[in-house]
Amino acid sequence: MLLTKVKVKMKRIFLLLLLIVPPLVASSNSLDIDDITYYTENYPPANYIENGELKGISIDTIKAVWKHLNKPEQDILIVPWARGYRFTLEKANSALFTMSRTPAREHLFKWIGPLFNSTHVLIAKKSKNYDFTTLGQVFYHSVVAIEGDISEISLLQVGFPAYNMAKVAEAKQGFLMMQSDRVDMIALSIHGFYHIAKELNFDPNEYEQVWKINKIGNYIAFNKKTPESLIKTFQQAFDEIEPERIKIKQRYELPIEEY
Repeated sequence: MLLTKVKVKMKRIFLLLLLIVPPLVASSNSLDIDDITYYTENYPPANYIENGELKGISIDTIKAVWKHLNKPEQDILIVPWARGYRFTLEKANSALFTMSRTPAREHLFKWIGPLFNSTHVLIAKKSKNYDFTTLGQVFYHSVVAIEGDISEISLLQVGFPAYNMAKVAEAKQGFLMMQSDRVDMIALSIHGFYHIAKELNFDPNEYEQVWKINKIGNYIAFNKKTPESLIKTFQQAFDEIEPERIKIKQRYELPIEEY
């Protein structure tokens, strides 16, 4: 009789656990797009503020995805790149854009895209008359790059000496350093350079590309714990709005080689 009572109690406990556990599992799998905290940086023309409005290729694209999914526009937090990267790497339910998808980052995040491509180059004043034939020649000159950005990472990967590299939080700050001859060159994407030229109203013909670093795709990066179902939903919507994505690139005058 005692054994029967114990069995009954255990059965009740087991049934109680079954009632409790499923909602917990469902909760982790029912994470929605509105539950994500979205981070970005001030890096035109991908994402930037103009006249108090957040805009750019990536901004307009992600808004188009939300609209396609009948979701309201979500809050997007602008933070320094290094901080947004750390948050998205460490915090569940977070996403960062625009991020270059590199082999080193491949397994650290889940990816949506590509939004567009970036050709990263070193840019200098034409008056400097640089004519580099080997990468080693570049190493003797100072370069400014955005801290934690793919341009900085790529330079370090090819062996560029860290003591010749200045790091800044934003591209505009780096360009002004190069313009005032505090550094010899700036590492930027082609489209990034032309956007800054427009924003700061300087003649881009006074500058030139002196070295190509690489060409790489740009994505929205999600925290690794993001449910695969959400990633698939987001990617499918992204693919379905391809005509709109092309119009967005045209609107921001993205060079065709970076589509």
